[in-house]
This record gives sequence, C-alpha cells and structure tokens, in this order.
Amino acid sequence: PIYPINPKVDEFDGMKFYPSVRDVPGPVDHVISSIPSGGVLQLMDDCVAKGVRSVHFFTAGFRETGDAERAELEQQVLAKARAGGVRIVGPNCMGLYVPESRLSFGDDFPMRPGPVAFISQSGLNAEEVVRYAPLRGVYFSKVVSIGNAVDLNESDFLEYGAEDPDTQIIAAYLEGIKDGPRFRRVLSKASDAKPVVIVKGGATGAGTRAANSHTGSLAGSFAVWSGLVRQANVVAVKTLEELDDAVVAFRFLGPISGPGVAIIGVGGGVSVLAADAAERAGLPVPPIPDDLQSELREFIPIAGSSVRNPIDTHALHDHAQFLKLCGVLSRAPEIHSLIAIARIDWAFVRPNADINQFLAQTVKSLVEGQREAGRPLAVALTAPAKPDVMDAMLRFQTMAADAGLAVYPTVQRALEAIALVWPWHRERAERGLPAWRMPLEFVASK
Repeated sequence: PIYPINPKVDEFDGMKFYPSVRDVPGPVDHVISSIPSGGVLQLMDDCVAKGVRSVHFFTAGFRETGDAERAELEQQVLAKARAGGVRIVGPNCMGLYVPESRLSFGDDFPMRPGPVAFISQSGLNAEEVVRYAPLRGVYFSKVVSIGNAVDLNESDFLEYGAEDPDTQIIAAYLEGIKDGPRFRRVLSKASDAKPVVIVKGGATGAGTRAANSHTGSLAGSFAVWSGLVRQANVVAVKTLEELDDAVVAFRFLGPISGPGVAIIGVGGGVSVLAADAAERAGLPVPPIPDDLQSELREFIPIAGSSVRNPIDTHALHDHAQFLKLCGVLSRAPEIHSLIAIARIDWAFVRPNADINQFLAQTVKSLVEGQREAGRPLAVALTAPAKPDVMDAMLRFQTMAADAGLAVYPTVQRALEAIALVWPWHRERAERGLPAWRMPLEFVASK
C-alpha cells in the first residue's frame, strides 16, 4: 500500500492522507521525501520511530549548495539515520525506478523490465536514458539516481548490480567517488561478472566545477580515473549517446571476436565515408578474399556495385541475395562483424509501396542474414529527409529491436560502438575469463 503524508490534507483523489509517518496504521518500508530541507530532521526521527528501512530524499538544499550549515544538516540527517538503522538514497536525487515492482520516478516510464541496471548521479540524465533506451529495445532491471549519495553510494549499487540475477549489464553516470579503494574492488568484481559501461562527469576543469555545484562531488583526477577503468576492464565512454550505443551492442550483438568489419551499403560515396569512419574508430575494413569476391560476382551485378569491402550493393532489399551475401561473408576469416546500412527512405520511392511490408521484410532479411553470417550484425540508419520517413524509421527501429537487432542512427555510431565493446571481449579472454553473452532467458524476452 501507499500512504500519502501531509498534515494539511485529509483526503485527495480518494486517498486518505496522514499527518506524519508515525500516524500510518501499518508498517512502512520505504519513504520518499519531497519536503523542504528544514523538516528533514523531524522526518528522520519519525522514520526511526516507525521502523522505516530506507528513505529516498528528493529533497535538495544540502551539501551541493556549498553552504557550510546546509552541509552540516546533511551530516545530521545521516547521523540520525545510522543511529536508527535507516538507509538513505540521496539527498538531492530522483530515487528508484524498478519496473518489476512498479516503482518509478517518472509517470511515463515503461513498466517492462529488462536486463540493464543504470546508476546515475544525475536525475535528469537518468530520465533521459530511461526514456530513450526503450526506443532501441533496451529495458531496465533497476535504475537509481543517487544525487549527493550521503549514505548509499555508487559502490553499494554497483556491488548490488554485480550480484543481481536480473541485471546482466551495468551502466552508470558518475561525477565523484566516495571511497576509492572500495570502488576499485567492487568495479573489478562487477566487470569480471558482466559488462560495465560508465560515463564520467567532471573530466575537465569546467566539468569538475559543475560537478561540485551539482551534487557536491569532488571529481578527482581524470588520469587516475582512466587508469582505474582500464585496469578493471570497464568500457569508459564520454557521452550518454556513447553509453546508450555501447549498451545496445552488449544487449544485442553478443561476443565480438575481433576488429575486422564488413560494411554493406548502397552508394560509392557512402561506402568511402563509412570506410574512413571505420579506420578512424580503429576498425580495419579487410578486403574480401579474391575467391569469395568471385562467388559474390555470381549474383551481384557488376554495374554500379563493389564486392571488395565496403560492399556496395542493393542486396539488403533482395531477401535471397542478402542471405547469399551473408553466407559468403561467413567464410571471410578477417571479418568479425557486419554493418548493414538500411535505407528506409527507399520504401517511399516506389509508387503505392506497402511501407509496413517493406519494413517487416527488411527486418526479416537482417535477422536471417545475421544467422547466416554467424557474425554479429549491426544496423545503421541514414538521416531522414521527410517527416514520413522519420516516422517509418522509428517504426523500423522498434521492429528491429523487438527482433533482437542492434540499431544505430548512423554508420559512424555503429562503428564506434563496436570499437568500444570488442576490446572488452578481447581483454576478458586474455584474463582467462569465460566468454560473456546474454543469458538465453533474456534473449528470449527481446
């Protein structure tokens, strides 16, 4: 049950309100506080008296203000909580999102659970990730916004995520670290168990100042941070977009055995730029062996195409031809992953075309092509030129994600995602750890 607390309200929208936590008739496990900071000491006394186990303080106005008295107030709340056996999430944070329990800090968050946990020192960043990730098929087991993290901190939630059977991938946005030695131990343990992707705020002088005023965090040396994540085999990213892309790769691509990539697209100029992007990302684009090129030429017309790599062909929109192409690529030893550029706008070139059928057929070709290739396959989209194309691309993205495909808004982002995650798999093998892949129960729930 939910018990609303407000001393000035008796009833609202059919729900009975109570003057204080102490007045609630039944047991209370968790309290969410959105009262002014001046009332938090009394609230904590009430929570201790009631036997509350945890309090989430949405309430702000503590250490993050830079004011010594408000920082002291935060410590007083912590002292009362520890004396009374109460754990604190926050203060100055959005709290918990646990779809399976229908606990959420956003009324529009999906209640479909998934295998990804996200730990964030920013409530707005947490909201952004939760709202956009499902568009690409990524759903969450637990999301926690920790704010000032006066009590429960990043190490606590990272340790929980490492042991949580519902969590297979851990992502995080962090600004500062409370306990460096403990964090190092927990981080290494977590990365040995499952992929960990972290974006670090406060990587520059300006960012460090912003982090201090945001959550009162001391961001620390970025050089030290870089060494730490490298030693722990953590995927370190610079932006939330890179974080999303890496999580999508872990969620859908499976193990990547090497850096060699085959790019399948349409248009000579597109192919040239894609090859440049791959080299910049540190991914070689190996030429297809001559004998395999000869096989490709048996069914790919010579005019207006290339079979060297990148492969410039219309094959994606010819189901049988695309499966043949992927079958040939399965025997290219230096190719470890594929990127297929899906031109959704081509559905609108054909008069009276059935757009939904075009999208469904493209998804089918990609799914079966990946199976035929025996390699991870990422799908890259191109920028839409019209609103109706944008609408079709969003529908395609949802259909592809539901079918278990990794979809990226550009070729460059697909390449950079592969460049981020394949070294994690390589390092894991070099450390003698078993290959990691998404457990079957989560694959089946795509």
